[in-house]
Amino acid sequence: MDCSGLVNISECWGVRMVQMTCMTTKQKFEVETPEVVVLNNGRYAYRAKCPWTGAGGKELYAFKFASTTAHQEHVARQNPSTSFSEHSTEQDFASEEEA
Repeated sequence: MDCSGLVNISECWGVRMVQMTCMTTKQKFEVETPEVVVLNNGRYAYRAKCPWTGAGGKELYAFKFASTTAHQEHVARQNPSTSFSEHSTEQDFASEEEA
């Protein structure tokens, strides 16, 4: 892959830097390719461990809303052998059961 024409090198290497805010300490920090999770309301969010600890050494986590594309990229990184076009639909399963 040729990266010479890109202004942002992260586009070339697939690295996504996301600026997060630890809500407990109110301090900002950057995370390289954070985990993307699905919240209870169905929306996607970046989730990263804060570099600071809370009272009693408690681990703190920061969340920031993410796009559907970010979630798809995260899933693709977790399962590099599976692409989205390979997944079967419910209609495919129904037709296989009838045969």
